[in-house]
Amino acid sequence: MRKVLLIGADGMLGGELRERLEKIYEVTGTTLETLDICDREAVFAKVKEVNPYYIINCAAFTNVDACEVKEDLALAVNGTAVGNIAEAAKENGSTFIHISTDYVFPGNLPVDQIYTENMDPAPVSAYGRTKLVGEQNAAKAEKYYILRTAWLYGIRGKNFVKTMMNASKTRDEVSVVCDQHGSPTSTTTLCHIIEQIMEKEPEYGVYHSTNEGFTTWYEFTKKIYELAGITTKVNPLTSEQYKEMNPQSSDRPKNSQLSKEKLKNVGIVPENWQDALAIYVEEELKAQNI
Repeated sequence: MRKVLLIGADGMLGGELRERLEKIYEVTGTTLETLDICDREAVFAKVKEVNPYYIINCAAFTNVDACEVKEDLALAVNGTAVGNIAEAAKENGSTFIHISTDYVFPGNLPVDQIYTENMDPAPVSAYGRTKLVGEQNAAKAEKYYILRTAWLYGIRGKNFVKTMMNASKTRDEVSVVCDQHGSPTSTTTLCHIIEQIMEKEPEYGVYHSTNEGFTTWYEFTKKIYELAGITTKVNPLTSEQYKEMNPQSSDRPKNSQLSKEKLKNVGIVPENWQDALAIYVEEELKAQNI
């Protein structure tokens, strides 16, 4: 049985991934309390102790707005620490799987175009900048997969779907940005992609890893409410209007549409975002006893 070191095993993605991987791998999970990935010596010691075939990093500083005011901390976690893990993976001969983001792109492509893996990143936010450093450092592992995802939601953590469902309980109307385009991505789908990467071991490199299909936050919200039987009205809001209402917020990419052709070319086909969302909403309603 192959050994896996799963970093960030208690997070929204890591928690679900651990539960799935434990069925077929020998998994050692770490959390912020059990491993400080910013401590280079501690990372090398843990990798040597576990001797994993795969190291999967699900840990990150993901609060986009907070990254703007704590960029040094974000850089330490999202950038420098990834280098610690990658170099430990290289020394141990492990394959490194690192989760990255659409935010490494500026998001200024016309919406009839999509980002491919070979396009040059040019992040416009602190979060994107620190995650790009992480990608550059992840490549030091030499045997690595960088999986860029976007608009991630899952049962185990705070996320947009839960936020909008909860908002509907106290509000008759909600206003949601209508001019940012991307792929809502279920943690279940991303776990499935990671599992298939581990099983197939395709060529090392960067793979865009989201659900199939594109939408906007506005249309996403309308679909959430439709699936959940919620009647709260959804009003469209431009990015500029949102910024006026929330001046401290970070700039978001208007186009986060990522091509999945590279993934499909190795036989990994993510499900449509609407289908993944329907499964999630059903589970969420059960969890809330609705």
